[in-house]
Amino acid sequence: MAVNSINEFRMNFARVFHSKVKPALLSFENDRIRIRKKALFLSFLVFCIVIGVLFFYFDITTSESILLSIVLDIVFGWVAAYAVYSYFKKQFENTIKMTIMPILMPAFGDFQWLPAGTIYDEEIRMSKLYTRFDRMEEDDNFIGSYKDVPIRISEVKLSYETRDSRGRRHRHTEFKGVLISLEIPKRFTGHTIVRPRVLLGNGPYKEVKLEDPEFSKRFYVSSTDQVEARYLLTTAFMQRYKNIQKAFNANDIACSFLNNKLLLAVSVSKDLFSLGDLNKPVADTNQFTIFLNEIISILEMIEELKVYQNIGL
Repeated sequence: MAVNSINEFRMNFARVFHSKVKPALLSFENDRIRIRKKALFLSFLVFCIVIGVLFFYFDITTSESILLSIVLDIVFGWVAAYAVYSYFKKQFENTIKMTIMPILMPAFGDFQWLPAGTIYDEEIRMSKLYTRFDRMEEDDNFIGSYKDVPIRISEVKLSYETRDSRGRRHRHTEFKGVLISLEIPKRFTGHTIVRPRVLLGNGPYKEVKLEDPEFSKRFYVSSTDQVEARYLLTTAFMQRYKNIQKAFNANDIACSFLNNKLLLAVSVSKDLFSLGDLNKPVADTNQFTIFLNEIISILEMIEELKVYQNIGL
């Protein structure tokens, strides 16, 4: 069943949540309390062990080294404890989602939640938005459509490894956020890329000069087809594109037009589509409302870009 308005999404969500999701969630409340206690205990235990081990191995000879040891012990202990707690939180969240998502998704029309990826690494590399990564970590994934526009959504982290002069390995994040693939009714044969303007390495193709000086100052547009790029990047599109970054509270935003698809990369620091908070009752409405609003923000972006219209973006 296709849903063709955001208001319809909201009404369906309220109906399904209260009639089906909330009753199913209540059976997990005892598990949440038990797992939270276990996570807190083990986190505290790890914190104490890390502090003890590090304090024992630090060479303490002066009052300054004692202070440094205490600070470093606390920092490393907190990081280790947070990692332990986060592990239990994520495991509980995955359990909740595997049970609840099949029940919740009918509220979103024909959208489906998938644990496996919907946007693949080769597709990302072909877009030339990100090419350096050697690891792709996926979290939440959705497929569906809105106003007859096929949509694929994938929350991903792209990273790559380097080695320093001593041969030590370091992992760097190239992108963390949401990738959104939209099949649009426009026909185009070239490849056009929009991404934040930086001092070096702005784009793989020749720069496209556009009418909006503010847009050109913030974003670097490159394309294999100058004429087609100007046809795609109308004045209206450029204004909507600038609005999206603000609406998502994103660090930055990039996109690629290739093979009749618009691939949007919205860089955000927080974990999106999160459910199953150990610190809140499982049936807490607020976390599901946040989840709903995150999905709706993507639909609002489609409304903003008007990709469902076979006219100028």
